This record gives sequence, structure tokens and C-alpha cells, in this order.
Amino acid sequence: MIRRLLSGFVVLFAVSGFAQEQENPASKPSTPESAAVKESKPADSAPQIAYLHVYRHRRYVGSGLAPTISVDLTKVARVGNGRRFTARLQPGTHTVRSDDKSSAVTIDAKAGEHYYVRIDEEAGFWKGHGRMTLLMPDQGKAEYPMQKPVEDDRRFAKDMLEVEADPGH
Repeated sequence: MIRRLLSGFVVLFAVSGFAQEQENPASKPSTPESAAVKESKPADSAPQIAYLHVYRHRRYVGSGLAPTISVDLTKVARVGNGRRFTARLQPGTHTVRSDDKSSAVTIDAKAGEHYYVRIDEEAGFWKGHGRMTLLMPDQGKAEYPMQKPVEDDRRFAKDMLEVEADPGH
């Protein structure tokens, strides 16, 4: 009886010892598949931001107005006639507004993506308002470079804004 009991304990400890033994990853030989997995990971140094491009066509009507554009309640810039700016956004949902309270654009920004918003002046009773339109990237990409960058004194959130050169100078 005692022999059976002792042999049962020996078997129990031997099984529990094998169950706790872990494989050492350093002793494992490197395979080409594991090297490929390491190389395919994206670099952490890549910027994880989205780009918001806001612009306004040059028009005679409403040329004296410059609506203020806000992103998530932060005033970013005033966009005059024929002007543009690019803002950096963190990935996530953002609301872009102008001085027209009824006109807002909500963007679900993804890292590395570009979003284009055009401002069109709408006639109002006392003054005009900037109506915002979210465009398809192909259309916005073609129209955006035709405008001039926003003047430096109309740039409020300078930490969010990209520095753009005026292609005409």
C-alpha cells in the first residue's frame, strides 16, 4: 500500500514538473518565416496623423469675407478668398466648423489619409457664411493646389498647421 502511494506521488510530481517546463525562445533556431514576420511590422517612427486640407475658391462674390475654421472647438485659421491650409489631425472623429453654425463636417480620420473640405460663400441676411463641403479626394487634390496658402496672421493653431510654400512666388 505504501509503495503504491509513494509511486503515485512520484508520478504526480514528474507530470507537474513537465507541465511547468517552458520552452526557451533563445534556444529556438531562427527560421526564415520568423524573420519575415519581424521585417513586415510597420516602423514606429512613421507619423500617425491624418491631413485635413481646407480651401476656398477665388470668387468675386463674398471676396471680403474670411470665415474662421475650427476643428473640435479649436480655432485653426481664417480662410480668405482663394486661400487654403493643411492641418494635422490625430486619428479619430473630428468636427470641422466654419462661422456658419448650420454647416459642419464630421471626419473619421485615419492615419495617413487626406481629407479635402471646400468652403463656399453663401449669401445671408446681414452677411455671408462659409458653407463647408467634404469632397472626394480626387476632386480636392486637383483643386487644392490652385489656391494660395493662408496668410500668416490668419493662422491661429500654428502647431496644427503645415507650413506651405506659395507656388506663385
